[in-house]
Amino acid sequence: MKCFFSVLFASVAFLLVLPVQAPGSAPGAPRILRTDIYPGSAKITFSVPFEQGLSFELPGTFDAESIRPLPSDGQSVHSFEALEFPRPGWIPLSLREADKTIREKERALAVLEGKTAAVKQSIQILSGPLPKDLKGEDIPAYVEATRSVREKLESDLITLTESMDKMKKEIEALQEDFAVKMPRNSDLGVSVKARVTGKGELLVEAWTSYADWTPFYRMDLDSDSGTISASLISKARQHTGVPLDGDLYFHTVMPSREVSMPKLRPLVADFERKAVKGYEALEEAAIMMERPAFRMASAPEAPAPVIIETMTDMTTHAQGLLEGNNTWSEFGLGEFSMKAESAIVSIPLFSDEAWITAEAKEIPQPILPGTAELSTDGQLSAKVHLSEQGAGTDLSLAFGKLPLVKAKREKIISKTGSTWTGKGRLEDGYTIEIVNGTKKKITVLLKDRIPLSAQEKISVETISIEPEVEEQDKENILTWKFALEPGEKKNVKVLYRLGYPADETIRMR
Repeated sequence: MKCFFSVLFASVAFLLVLPVQAPGSAPGAPRILRTDIYPGSAKITFSVPFEQGLSFELPGTFDAESIRPLPSDGQSVHSFEALEFPRPGWIPLSLREADKTIREKERALAVLEGKTAAVKQSIQILSGPLPKDLKGEDIPAYVEATRSVREKLESDLITLTESMDKMKKEIEALQEDFAVKMPRNSDLGVSVKARVTGKGELLVEAWTSYADWTPFYRMDLDSDSGTISASLISKARQHTGVPLDGDLYFHTVMPSREVSMPKLRPLVADFERKAVKGYEALEEAAIMMERPAFRMASAPEAPAPVIIETMTDMTTHAQGLLEGNNTWSEFGLGEFSMKAESAIVSIPLFSDEAWITAEAKEIPQPILPGTAELSTDGQLSAKVHLSEQGAGTDLSLAFGKLPLVKAKREKIISKTGSTWTGKGRLEDGYTIEIVNGTKKKITVLLKDRIPLSAQEKISVETISIEPEVEEQDKENILTWKFALEPGEKKNVKVLYRLGYPADETIRMR
């Protein structure tokens, strides 16, 4: 009887420490009014009914120091406290079925282990010496009966062992999944108590660091029309153990806890340290690290996503359920399209395969920082990272490579006996063959370059460029524009000459 009351008391105590419930739960329980999710954290606003006082509990995944009341007009908070307390054995509601399954399988495994032990013991008995009172003429029949029974026991043992091994693997897999989904600090809870007077319900704000989200785009380029169709998605997860249901607001920037102005230091003019022989490679590496990385960004009619822009943040909104077991969920934030100018660009210096690109001017929608899954004419082609951009800016994006549009670049080698090079002079060049391996007519922008002088004493002379370029910019980047029929080839030939002091050595960088 004493044991019965102990179990009953433990069960009642377990029910008393259940977490705050989701909207639509028992009357008088706190309900989630709003969830604001930031990169790496979340702020949850609860609406709590009260009659002078209130009391509820949260899992230890919430920061007790961050929990505070937000009284409305006409409400007075006379006392408020949020304290951590030990709560061993707590399991979130969403994981109790999984915990029950694990316990049932563990009991089934124990039964199998008991049967296995009994079979092994029986086999051991049958392996013992013959009974002393066994008569000689009965020995053959006894041995045959023993052999038959032992064969069945051995067969039963194999079946039981296989069942046990399978059951152990199932339990291990379930336990691993349970451990991943079980919130950290599950052995702690936060008790929230307050004395309040006034009307209505009290709003309570609580922060947790066990939440995260990232913007995700899916974009498809129609290579014929240049239209980019896109959808904006929020990929979010949280590990508080409490399901967050209702209005979800996704923010791109975490509010600053400390803000300090940077100090403007003086601009000092000094002589550049002269390069020491043998350190040129290190200096070049340092220069390359300081240069900004080249990155082609992205872009995206249906209901467009509503993005609220402020001076410090961009926010989107969705409604739905975000479970508290650390699994990723997707929320559609809207769809949109934009007209872009697509192009096929070949840069054989980097790759023999061409790229398909798209550029949109003065985009109507801001772009959130995140990843984008790109496709061309419905076929997956690339995955890129997008930087944050505001509406009205220009957007360019590489949608992937075109393996059927290839260019072959070869260096022109000097002939023996010619005056190709000499002291203070260097002649160089290359040829390019580009071919359209697709089944439709395309326009290709072919890009290459000739040297750009970094010193007054270095001269760059163009000997010949065949055919003429569409554009040659101030950095000597050359662009040809070719219309290619299916299977058609075009050839390019470039020759140039460098002049420089005879006592110097030219280095290309």
